[in-house]
Amino acid sequence: MGDVDPNSIGTVLFVFLTLSVVFEVAMTPIFNWRVFAERFEGKGVKTPLTVVAALLVFWKYDLDIVADLLAALGKSGSAIETSFAGQVLTALLIAGGSDGVFRIFTVLKIRNPAEREEKAQQARERQAQPDNPQAA
Repeated sequence: MGDVDPNSIGTVLFVFLTLSVVFEVAMTPIFNWRVFAERFEGKGVKTPLTVVAALLVFWKYDLDIVADLLAALGKSGSAIETSFAGQVLTALLIAGGSDGVFRIFTVLKIRNPAEREEKAQQARERQAQPDNPQAA
């Protein structure tokens, strides 16, 4: 068992926070997209979509925050290598962190979930109107 490295722990946590903010901001255009809103708003699609997007990015760039954190905590009798399981857990952590960032943005009035739901409802109503050529 190695020594705990506070600087590395801080770096890993900073990367986690940064990636959570990046994923929240990056996924917002998709979640605000009219087509997404009218079909998927309120149906539990956002979290799985964020997890899949994060997993693809972490797999491509070989990022595993769990392995990095374990290494910083000195839990490496031998070198801790990036693993797919660690990348899946990292993607779940980032999706949860992204949701946390969304909640903070809501409290700070940067995001408004009620407005997003209202826009989604209006989009669904427009889609369902009989005189709407797209509603066929």
